[in-house]
Amino acid sequence: MNVSKYSFLLGVAIVCCWNELALAQQPSHYSQFVFNNFVINPAAGGLGNYMELTLGYRTQWLGFDAAPQTYLISFSTPIKSTKREPRPFGERNHHAIGAVAIKDETGPISKIVAHLNYSYHVRLDYNLYGSVGIFAGMRQFQLNTSDLWTAEPGDADLQSFSAIAPDAAVGAWIYSKKYFAGVSAHQLIPIPLNGTKNTLKMHYFVSAGYKFPLKKIESNIIPAAHVKFGLLTPIQVDVNVKFDYKNMWWVGISYRKIDAIIGIVGFNLNNYIQVGYAFDFTTSKLMKYSNNTHEILVRARLKPNKRIRDMKCPEWG
Repeated sequence: MNVSKYSFLLGVAIVCCWNELALAQQPSHYSQFVFNNFVINPAAGGLGNYMELTLGYRTQWLGFDAAPQTYLISFSTPIKSTKREPRPFGERNHHAIGAVAIKDETGPISKIVAHLNYSYHVRLDYNLYGSVGIFAGMRQFQLNTSDLWTAEPGDADLQSFSAIAPDAAVGAWIYSKKYFAGVSAHQLIPIPLNGTKNTLKMHYFVSAGYKFPLKKIESNIIPAAHVKFGLLTPIQVDVNVKFDYKNMWWVGISYRKIDAIIGIVGFNLNNYIQVGYAFDFTTSKLMKYSNNTHEILVRARLKPNKRIRDMKCPEWG
């Protein structure tokens, strides 16, 4: 690694340390936000009559030794309140449960989030549904200084750090066959981290999308937007347009304000397996140092011995 890249990365590490440990950096963000609504909003779990398992991986600034990486696993499923439901799924209210685990790594800095989830879904009209949900769990922040060096070896001011704090998020979601919209708030518990003055700062997320059918070719165009912001962080806006061909494969393009243009592709196998890939083309000053950010999400839907119906919410088409 050349000197300019190392100096830049060291600067990034310092900024990240300050954000993560002093101001509690924003929750993880994803280029495929339309494909990952449950992680963003706890009310978006259990939308369909099936169990859903999602695996994800994101790597930013490829080429740096300490490039940020994100690992994700989530699970959600509706649950039955009685042994025999009087009405079929989609015509009645239902409960759902789930779990999310996320790990972010940026060189010596790491963050682990583990949440359990509950949501309640209500049929508001013939084709309109609403839900509310909650995440509850913990966040762990770590700074490992063993691989860092300073101008003065053994600098006592640079110490490893580890803190665990309780964490919670709430959200609301509205959805139908044609559109979805939701709002959520994360990092609700402002407890100091391990006796320090650093606390988690609340962040807010707003998402919405609409499906325009192309009946002649049995396909859809789905524009969507995602906004996130916090009291100490700037507003970040993602706008996406996706073309879904016969619910078999899709292509899309996104724009993230003052950051990146994103290309997205994916495919769907009979509503059982979906795979999505995104590439971020950096448009900020970071493009001088690295222009490679990749993200992949794999989702499996499980419903033994029964055909899975298309979901009501046009999350992925």
